[in-house]
Amino acid sequence: MIKTIGIGLWACTVALVSSYATATWQSGGSVAIELSDAALDGLEYRKPDPITVPMISDGRLRGYVVTRIVFTADAKELHEFPIDPQPFVLDEAFRRIYTDGKIEFDQMSKYNLDEITSAIRANVNERLGIELIKDVLLDELSYVDKNSLRAMDEKAEPGK
Repeated sequence: MIKTIGIGLWACTVALVSSYATATWQSGGSVAIELSDAALDGLEYRKPDPITVPMISDGRLRGYVVTRIVFTADAKELHEFPIDPQPFVLDEAFRRIYTDGKIEFDQMSKYNLDEITSAIRANVNERLGIELIKDVLLDELSYVDKNSLRAMDEKAEPGK
């Protein structure tokens, strides 16, 4: 019985000492991976999650615009920049689609997508104070009418 307790204490001591030694030894080294300048050449594409923008007209909710934005930036500048520009891009896209009086998706017509994307890029770069974002692309742009959402919801839950 005493031998079993002694072996258990010895095993615990060895495990604790080896863990402490490993942690002390590793703290002197760098955990971060150093990226070479060659690895950061060129553009980097970022594809954030889609955003859903409510479309309100005459004081009523008409539907939603679902869009997926892709933006490009110089890889080296992007990694050196102290903050992530993604929230700024999504915020500008939301603001542009929500407040632009020319966009009415319940009326079928074409819109100047180049104007929308260039305005998003210009406003983000102005807010960041640097020409970080090189291009903004619309990967997906869909309009979902409020009534079609209600019909889909009723199909999904037939008991109601």
